[in-house]
Amino acid sequence: MTIVIQKGFAAMKSWKEENGEIFLWGEETKEAVPVIWCHIFSREEGEKIWGQITEPCVLAGVSGRDWNRDFSPWRAEKVFAKSTDFSGGAGEYLLYFENDILPRIEQTLSFEVRDRGIAGYSMAGLFAVYAMYHSDKFNRIGTMSGSLWFDGWEDYAVSHTIKAINPVIYVSLGSREHKVRNDRMASVKACTERLAAYWEKSWPVIRESEPGGHFDDPEGRVARGISRLLAFGSP
Repeated sequence: MTIVIQKGFAAMKSWKEENGEIFLWGEETKEAVPVIWCHIFSREEGEKIWGQITEPCVLAGVSGRDWNRDFSPWRAEKVFAKSTDFSGGAGEYLLYFENDILPRIEQTLSFEVRDRGIAGYSMAGLFAVYAMYHSDKFNRIGTMSGSLWFDGWEDYAVSHTIKAINPVIYVSLGSREHKVRNDRMASVKACTERLAAYWEKSWPVIRESEPGGHFDDPEGRVARGISRLLAFGSP
């Protein structure tokens, strides 16, 4: 795994491990700033997200994960013929993420972490809310076009307790994401709306509808969601 800390887009520090990459975008500072963790596919995707965030923060991008394994809460059949089945590795990966990656990377920073968030798109958006139920390390949660249709997730979410402390939750979905032939994925709008309504009974929830389908402007959607999360409660 290569870890790259960037000021703007210029690398400040890096080191290698087995696989994948971690990037930090932001300015070095002694002041308290929020850190938003986001699972991404590539450095280029992270740069596009970082370039559109409008609020002060550090963006921590994690790439190289197996999305069907590391972000799925339990086993389920694949949704695309050429993809792989979901193997239910979210629990194992979350333990590694919060107990190894987080402390190891954040101890290299020169500033205090004021707020820590986790955000993601599609299956990474599902993992963000999964982390909300299983970890107290994140208080800003962003699920952008999240795979909240995932088999059994809605029932699990309404029958289990959120572990995050005083979370602020951002939920967005494309206006045409439910208009697909796959019945499981077609349920995403109804599942997302019901879960957002359930969460906002107890916690602040920011809802947003984006134009288009699932694959339209993912970087922009993530950046807007992170910006809204960061702006929440600001004077």
